[in-house]
Amino acid sequence: MDYAYRLAEAVNALRPGLVTVRTIEPERPAAFIGAIAEELRRDCIVHLQLPIEGWGNSIVPGSALMAARLMTRKGHIAITLHEWASLNRLRYLSMVPDILACDGFVFVSPQQRESFLNTPLVGEAKKRAAPVIPIGPNIMPARIDPERVAAERAKLRGSGEGEAEIVIGYFGVLYASKRPDMLLRVVKALHERGTRARLLICGDFLWDKPGDREAFLALARELGISDWLDFRGRIDDEGELMATLSAADVFLLPFTDGISTRRGSFQAVSQLAIPLVSTKAERQDEFALAPALKAKIENASTVLCPVDAAPEHFADAVLAAYARKAEAIGVDLTRLWDEAALAHLAFYDRFPRM
Repeated sequence: MDYAYRLAEAVNALRPGLVTVRTIEPERPAAFIGAIAEELRRDCIVHLQLPIEGWGNSIVPGSALMAARLMTRKGHIAITLHEWASLNRLRYLSMVPDILACDGFVFVSPQQRESFLNTPLVGEAKKRAAPVIPIGPNIMPARIDPERVAAERAKLRGSGEGEAEIVIGYFGVLYASKRPDMLLRVVKALHERGTRARLLICGDFLWDKPGDREAFLALARELGISDWLDFRGRIDDEGELMATLSAADVFLLPFTDGISTRRGSFQAVSQLAIPLVSTKAERQDEFALAPALKAKIENASTVLCPVDAAPEHFADAVLAAYARKAEAIGVDLTRLWDEAALAHLAFYDRFPRM
């Protein structure tokens, strides 16, 4: 939702009133489909962001566009596919009706678009016409209070026998492709070599999978590092979030599909002058359309590991990145929203008016 609202704001700054964001609660699937059909009947472009994590395992978002299309032939349907290459099979199958009903696609990463080009669900012309429009940062570091950062740093470090030598920060939703278990195993590996590391988690597990959080905490207990875990959960206040993240020494984002422009968590932390450890991008040109992010990736304090690296390898990378902390940079990503707005206007203008 943060992405949708920021994009709408950026587009409307260039063409006032063009975009309106409508949200419908998961408990009202008929209203969700009805709202889409209503906009199509007005000869509008309905633009859906998929997948919709907020609906959990519901199949409604994956069929809503098709259902609405069956109710009217007017208007146009667009989809931004934030994920495709790494979708699990059930999520993929649930989205097939919407894919078939769509008139135009947008991707936020070259990696995802390349994978999509192989699907038999969409004609070649429509696939080739799909642009890559990198997302802008959902979280902006404009309101960082230095006193709050200092207080958070002291709290995270601790004192006495529980004092940490290094604080590893993580930001984002936690699920399989983010490898929450790897975060814990890296902390364990550091402790085994004598480095007292604390893990800061700013984010939470998916709401419809409550068992995942308990499994994560159970693994921390099993590994003997519960006292070295600071699980903050979701922090809604942007100023508090960025101040808390700013207190970390190194960020660790062990994506299973490699670092990419589609990862909002990477964009958020890349704006802070803090070392980063992640996994290597699948494509060499992944950041060709986002030079600021490319600069963060190429910085001396950023260390990228193979996707299949062991926890000990990530632990080495954390120490290597931390050793170059003085060289860390934070990049300015505000222009990405302006560029995204212009690219979306060009995309919308391609649809003929009925």
